Amino acid sequence: MKKIFCVFTLLFQLILVSAYAENGIGDTIHAVHYDIHLTEINTANNTIAGYTVVTVVSKVDSLRLIPLDFKQLTTDSVFVNGNISTFTHNGDILRILSQNTFDTGDTVHITVYYHGEPFHEGWGGFHYAGDYAFNLGVGFESIPHNLGKSWFPCIDDFTDRATYDVYATVDNGQKAVCGGILVDTLENGNGTKTWHWELPHPIPTYLISVASGNYVLYSDTYYGIEDTIPICIYTRPSEQNNVAGSFVNLKNILNFYETHFGPYPFGRVGYVGTALGAMEHAANIAYPHSVINGNTTYEYLYAHELSHMWFGDEVTCASAEEMWLNEGWASFCEMYYKKELYGDDVVKTEMRQRNNDVLQKTHIIDNGYWALDSVPQQYTYGSTSYDKGAVVVNTLKGYLGDDMFFDAMTAYLQANAWNSKSSADLRDFLTSYTGIDMTPFFDAWVSTPGTPHFSIDSTKVNENNGNYSVDIYLKQKYKGADYLAGNNILEITLIDDSLNCFTDTVHFSGRTGHSTIETAFRPEAVLLDLYEKIDDATVDNFKIFTQKENYKFPDTYFKIYIDSLFVKSLIQVTHHWVAPDSLKTPVYGLRLSTNRYWSVDGVFDDRIVARGRFYYNHSIYFDKELIRSDNDSVVLLYRESSGADWQPVNQSRMGTWSIGYIYTDQLKKGEYTLAAWDLQTVGQKQNNTEKNDVKVFPNPSTGKLNIIVPKEKIYTLKIYTPDAKLIKMLKFAGKNYRFNLMALNVPQGIFIVNVYNEKSLIKSKKIVFVN
Repeated sequence: MKKIFCVFTLLFQLILVSAYAENGIGDTIHAVHYDIHLTEINTANNTIAGYTVVTVVSKVDSLRLIPLDFKQLTTDSVFVNGNISTFTHNGDILRILSQNTFDTGDTVHITVYYHGEPFHEGWGGFHYAGDYAFNLGVGFESIPHNLGKSWFPCIDDFTDRATYDVYATVDNGQKAVCGGILVDTLENGNGTKTWHWELPHPIPTYLISVASGNYVLYSDTYYGIEDTIPICIYTRPSEQNNVAGSFVNLKNILNFYETHFGPYPFGRVGYVGTALGAMEHAANIAYPHSVINGNTTYEYLYAHELSHMWFGDEVTCASAEEMWLNEGWASFCEMYYKKELYGDDVVKTEMRQRNNDVLQKTHIIDNGYWALDSVPQQYTYGSTSYDKGAVVVNTLKGYLGDDMFFDAMTAYLQANAWNSKSSADLRDFLTSYTGIDMTPFFDAWVSTPGTPHFSIDSTKVNENNGNYSVDIYLKQKYKGADYLAGNNILEITLIDDSLNCFTDTVHFSGRTGHSTIETAFRPEAVLLDLYEKIDDATVDNFKIFTQKENYKFPDTYFKIYIDSLFVKSLIQVTHHWVAPDSLKTPVYGLRLSTNRYWSVDGVFDDRIVARGRFYYNHSIYFDKELIRSDNDSVVLLYRESSGADWQPVNQSRMGTWSIGYIYTDQLKKGEYTLAAWDLQTVGQKQNNTEKNDVKVFPNPSTGKLNIIVPKEKIYTLKIYTPDAKLIKMLKFAGKNYRFNLMALNVPQGIFIVNVYNEKSLIKSKKIVFVN
């Protein structure tokens, strides 16, 4: 009976350990410390040998079958509290059968001896490069991503945290560089030396590290806000003279992070050169040899990894699905630190570019819109976690204001140091600390796929005894989901005719909102988020013009040509990454863009003479859904305000049916959108033979130009400068037309010839006119 009971107990524990493997080994045991002994790192055979002592605490009663994560290496023997134990090692799980049972809270010392060729994928795992060896703690391809198990047995997840001693033995003349502080080096008397490193801070297994090879040390000292911290940068001899130049701003960046997020968490600032990386190993960042090049080209990269010492190492995401808590914050930091070194404009430009990339590409790169707190593991290290995460952090900063944001995050890191936290944990802490209910913000920006979109629908100015009351009617859409955010806080800037500005915040929830702002002047413009503090589904920027100028508004796919300007003017252009309002009166065969439009606003008088250029593209990143084939003719529509319907404007097109620019000669305040005529539907499909048979020659031309068309009918000829300024327009009939450019007063240089059949462009050709 006793034997049957033991067999039953063993089978039951086998079932349990299978469940643990499925649900997480950390549900059964918690590791408090690892002693990792690498007795051999063989770069000739790409193998390692050694043993690890794992000190664990049981989280269940009657524990006898103990599981550990362990990948690919061969297990030689196992001891539990000094007693040899039986084990099985199948797949990535090492199952150890102890001679004794343990209850909740009991401490167990497990010693595992092993050898073999460690696992690596294209990026993560344990790598060899000539006489150098190193690990990278996560894999982009492996799921789960944690790869501490590639070189020692462990509990390999984002939540189980332990302290570490690493003992790595290498040949004399080489160094072993690990996380933490170097405790000692031991001469073994056989041509080898053992390097002992200690990391007393509890971290997950993916953050502990080892690198070995012929390293030279660059050392310095950083005087932090609480402690004096050594800087240790290990490189190959070929990079040692480049370190000072590449890391010239390291101390300034450290100071910036400490000032904004609290004291540096570890006892050493460490980087080690590796064949590939970069990876935020605690106090020992793996950093590619190739980027230690003597200049600051890759400064953003080591700044990114350094910020992980706070975001990812000190406080870690609770699951892979919430990697934005690590990578989104580090991606924000890799841009925001530049505020101190290079100024606000550099930061604003990079944030704008990043937000534009998110709105344009992230859902395509990651094969869908994903909420930041539930990204599928195949996209853990994708654009959603990194790029969308970064712009949401920036938006959170704008939502709370700089002072409250940095105070709150410093307090959050200190309160949760050496723990793993979720998005909900961050939300609840910020709510408690700031006194602002952060649930609506996190619901909209973190827990819902896509991005909110805000715009001013209309305004009304009322005068009262020399003061002004401005009614502002707001509108919300959402890109990527059927959702409307609540408790939105947005900046509104009122500008008078002398370009004096007054900025205030407004609050609203739902599809529409209304706020009133009191001001001492009559505003000539009412602009939303003029200073780009909220990264919603718009990309906008403004410029003050004092003379005629051609200017391309960054990341808006719009260029202005100011031919005449009488007063100093402020112009804001916004590229909206959502569908425009629909036609109030549908037009048969005409459809509007489904994903973007523009608005032009600001302070400029009616005397301005300006043209606008709008970009269209049949690619998946722009107008694939609008411009479906050469049966579609893309056009530009305009409306002065939300109360008006969309109307065509005087325009010309440069390019093909699939890519090019549309120009309007009379740029005005209001909204502009792309639309497409389905030529087949409305009976205007052009004969492709006719298009192909139009000839414009010679090119280059010394003055004479010939145009051959296939049919006897009336054609329109327009000649433009490369920036779409109309030089000459004329009509001709017949199948062959010849003219002299000099007789038409066309200047020498490059110009564009467009040939139209009725209202359709059938030929566009760039001509070089030389004498």
